[in-house]
Amino acid sequence: MPAARLDVLEKIKELEKKEEFDQHLNPIDYDIVLPIDNFNYIKRGFEKLKIFFQNTFIVKPYTFYLNHKVTKTKVFGRKNLKGIKSAIVTCNHVFMFDCLVAKHGLRGHKLRITAADFNNRKGFLGEMMRAGGLMPFSPKYENMKRFNHAMDYFLKKNHYVMFYPEQAMWYMYDKPRPYKNGAFHYAVKHDVPIIPMFITYRNSGKFDKNGMEDKYFTLHIMEPIFSDTKLNNKENVNYMREKNYEMCCKKYFEVYGKKPEYQTIEYKGEI
Repeated sequence: MPAARLDVLEKIKELEKKEEFDQHLNPIDYDIVLPIDNFNYIKRGFEKLKIFFQNTFIVKPYTFYLNHKVTKTKVFGRKNLKGIKSAIVTCNHVFMFDCLVAKHGLRGHKLRITAADFNNRKGFLGEMMRAGGLMPFSPKYENMKRFNHAMDYFLKKNHYVMFYPEQAMWYMYDKPRPYKNGAFHYAVKHDVPIIPMFITYRNSGKFDKNGMEDKYFTLHIMEPIFSDTKLNNKENVNYMREKNYEMCCKKYFEVYGKKPEYQTIEYKGEI
């Protein structure tokens, strides 16, 4: 598992200091992006068959290789999936292919992965991302209308739909970041639980030329969060978001033995 680059760590440090936890580390290159105005969320016919073969012969074998040879992923908490047919899944976004770490942990369940529209890439990588269950969203009304229809369709068909609630990927960042409302809005709207997941790191004993140690992954699948019948929809969104964040902070403390410490803010929640 490659160690984080020094320039990336410096950018993360700058953004953390400014409390801009949802900012992207690198500029977005729209030249390699396909527009999603005609994105087909629900595959049928030949397209469905094509994706079946791409998954069987490319996505699944690479997922196995990545988790067993590169990230050497350990998974804890799969028992928490028992009896949960449809759910919104959340996970910290710390690696370009951490969606495959999630697939590994959630194996046996059908998984869709939401992402911003600029993740709908051209070329082979884009093909594989779409085969793996990519569900891009955008600010455009018509696109979100089709996205919302797909959300309803997949949750009724016993899929899990994963969100990165922090919004942006911060490479190899170990602490929980503040969450956006999106994942929790859809959980409340469709009356499905949240399955919180959190990736932590293990030392590998391998170092790069800068003396930075490569890391292995551990995926923690935590107990599902259900909405509170005593709360209204808006209150439930806040309740589920805050509980998800607290659970990840407690997991951080459990793994690393310390509260998450940020440069300009102090975590004041219970551990």
